[in-house]
Amino acid sequence: MKNVLSFLTFIIYSTLIFFTPNKYVYIVISTIINILAMAIVKVNIKKAIKNIIKLLPFILFTGIINCILENYLYATYISIKLILVCNITYTYSRTTTAFSVAKTVKTLCKPLEIFNINTDDIEILVALGITMIPVLKKEFIDLKNACLAKNIEWNIKNMKIILSKFLLSIIKRVNEIDEALIEKGHMQY
Repeated sequence: MKNVLSFLTFIIYSTLIFFTPNKYVYIVISTIINILAMAIVKVNIKKAIKNIIKLLPFILFTGIINCILENYLYATYISIKLILVCNITYTYSRTTTAFSVAKTVKTLCKPLEIFNINTDDIEILVALGITMIPVLKKEFIDLKNACLAKNIEWNIKNMKIILSKFLLSIIKRVNEIDEALIEKGHMQY
């Protein structure tokens, strides 16, 4: 039950950050809540800052687009809200594992059993989805290094080749996972 409450709190808080009005007071309150959450969970501040720095290109890009489409004040609020959401997501990720999130989603989907939906399958799919992210990241880095070794430049002309290799490696991984699930009896055809 604790996992469900923390998951729902995380989802509601992250959503509310974007729906609060663009006012200085709300940004300060959200920042204080983020700092308190980090203190309660005992998150390493240096690692949290490094995580935000990694995401800064995305945040700056979003801020620039919003500055062009709206104004600089709106863009600043959106950028700060993105930083807060990324920070609370990092804090939440430090307290949970992929499998606890999957069990939480399974628990939340229990009412779907009325409609003969197997929540065990939902749990497996969520766990696979979350655990595949690092695998895909590694595949992408390996592909990038292979292209650099073969002296293939990363540009629009070569994207067809690069993406086709990336998609082929993803399809191979999916087939391997599919075979493993069938062998373990999780899926029947």
